[in-house]
Amino acid sequence: MRRAAARFRAPGLVGVLRRGRGPRRIGAAAEEAMDGDQITAGKRRAGRPRKARAPVPATPADAIDAAYLAQAPAAHRRAHAQVLTPPELSALMAAWIAEACPATLLDPAFGTGILARAVAALRPGIAVTGWEIDPAIAAAGRAACAAGGLVPDLRIGDFLASPAEPVEAVIANPPWLRPLAGNGLRAQIRAMALRTGLPLQGAVNAYTLFVIEACLRLRPGGRGAFLLPAEWANANSGAVLKDFLLSRGLLRRLVSVCNLRPVFADALTTASLVLVEAPRAGEALPESIECLFVPEGAALPAPCTPGRPVPVAALCAAPKWDVLLRGLPEAPPPGYVRLGALAGTRRGLATGANGFFHLPRAAARAQGIAPHRWLPCVAKAGDAPGPIFTAADLEALEAAGRPTVFLDLTPPLAPTEAAYVATGAAQGFDARFLTRNRTPWHAPERLYVAPIWAATFARDRLRFVLNEAGALHLTAFHGIFPERRDCAYLRALTACLNAAPVARLAEAQLRRYGGGLRKIEPRDLLEISVPDLRRLPPARLAALGRALIALNEGRRGVQARLDRLVEEVAAEIATKPEEST
Repeated sequence: MRRAAARFRAPGLVGVLRRGRGPRRIGAAAEEAMDGDQITAGKRRAGRPRKARAPVPATPADAIDAAYLAQAPAAHRRAHAQVLTPPELSALMAAWIAEACPATLLDPAFGTGILARAVAALRPGIAVTGWEIDPAIAAAGRAACAAGGLVPDLRIGDFLASPAEPVEAVIANPPWLRPLAGNGLRAQIRAMALRTGLPLQGAVNAYTLFVIEACLRLRPGGRGAFLLPAEWANANSGAVLKDFLLSRGLLRRLVSVCNLRPVFADALTTASLVLVEAPRAGEALPESIECLFVPEGAALPAPCTPGRPVPVAALCAAPKWDVLLRGLPEAPPPGYVRLGALAGTRRGLATGANGFFHLPRAAARAQGIAPHRWLPCVAKAGDAPGPIFTAADLEALEAAGRPTVFLDLTPPLAPTEAAYVATGAAQGFDARFLTRNRTPWHAPERLYVAPIWAATFARDRLRFVLNEAGALHLTAFHGIFPERRDCAYLRALTACLNAAPVARLAEAQLRRYGGGLRKIEPRDLLEISVPDLRRLPPARLAALGRALIALNEGRRGVQARLDRLVEEVAAEIATKPEEST
């Protein structure tokens, strides 16, 4: 072990792997490099685990893995999206590969060689080829492999630009990186789309390219095992990868881990295992896929644990596979309709520089911005904590000095306003991603006031707010625009959206991230099931509205009463004939 460790700490690496405390988690600073779907925002709920415990090194190779985590600077690891594979997941992946008895193995994102070592432990003598773009972690990988008696053909470079050599087996924890300016990923996406004919676009993650490229190199009968975020099967950007795996008969087994179950010791992310096998010549494509969902308190399954067969046709038809994996309802129950039948949705206003466009009233006045350019606006979900946001709530925020003014800086500008814009440009606000794509950069996108807000993120159930103050909202909320806008109807709909029966049905539409964070997108909101309020008499709408007011006032027991009321009205609607609408 000492000899291997000494090689790892060779003088040439000291400048990269400086001493110091390793990163404790992937946090907000990682947003510039890591996939946004893998980063947890906000405060965690008390008592909820943030991540798995780091395993105690059991072998010299494990000790080298731990040393790399301790020595590598956080910024370096973030730039390369380096998150080491937990032993329990590497064991499952290795067992899938070893079962096929391959003589050769490819790891296109080698890291410290955890996955290759796991396969070699089951298949002694297997020839391993690895690709690693980062020389620093590659040095740790060589040392760790040597400590375990494995000598891989480890190549320094970008796997996506490597020669297309056929392989018998591939195993990978590929980088979870989204396209950003400067990382070259957009060019690689375009190149792969041109070469393969797949409809890849700028939103896809780097792991999508790795999985596709690796699968294209698999020989008939070859197997692959990939560790991906659980969200890949629910996000719109995952559609191309899902179609690629299903249409070619590659996907054979899928293991998805509950987002509340900590898996990684060095990052707060979710996990799923995508296990593939390339069809042999003349082999019929599979009609079903073995799927396993691992609940919060459950142990990971043994390699031989059978999954629940899910028809390929059902997977092809489902935009979110979480619905099938968790056994969630796919269609609205009797008395309910999808929210899209009652309302439209739109994301919140994106400024690209909230600190420039959204100010406290005193700051807007001090900058010489004319009051007619001040528009009431809420940027933080915490500034509207109740189910109703009133003019009095807005005034309370103003009195507390909170930012409540959105600046509409549409030209022409007064001299003091032009000076403020010039100051913003001097600070680089005009060169940010969103602002540099607007003309002029300081003009807002189309402004609108949504009658109902839906919080974008949540840790428990989704939260909805009736916007009685008529304020704008930024991206902490999405906007809901019911076709019917009278006060009684808006209050009734907001009450239903905040009730437990609707929250349970909404589970099928949520996107889940590490540590219990949930997210909803505008298109997902349209799929939420709600009571069909079009078929309720005015008296019932009024009852729901009164329940919302009581909920906003924090009266004892009102949430339970609201939940029962929503169940009652849904049952009444279900028994009504359609012609009574």
